[in-house]
Amino acid sequence: MYAGTRALLVSHWEVDSAATVKLITTAVGELAKDNSVGRAEALRQAMLSVMADTSRPANWVPASRPSVWAPFVVVGEGGGR
Repeated sequence: MYAGTRALLVSHWEVDSAATVKLITTAVGELAKDNSVGRAEALRQAMLSVMADTSRPANWVPASRPSVWAPFVVVGEGGGR
């Protein structure tokens, strides 16, 4: 924020790399698709997408578990642009 950014996407704990890639690409895709969607809503939609992911290997933590999708928050300007 000090450097001039309006929003940051931060995590509260160590993240699952595969889920993070899906989460970030989905959120950015939502923002690109609809310019009126806010950053927080794009993140929420991406979280729902990650939660519904059934393609993860059986020996991984299921995507529906909060430890996979919940570490992320938007800090700053999360509303519509």
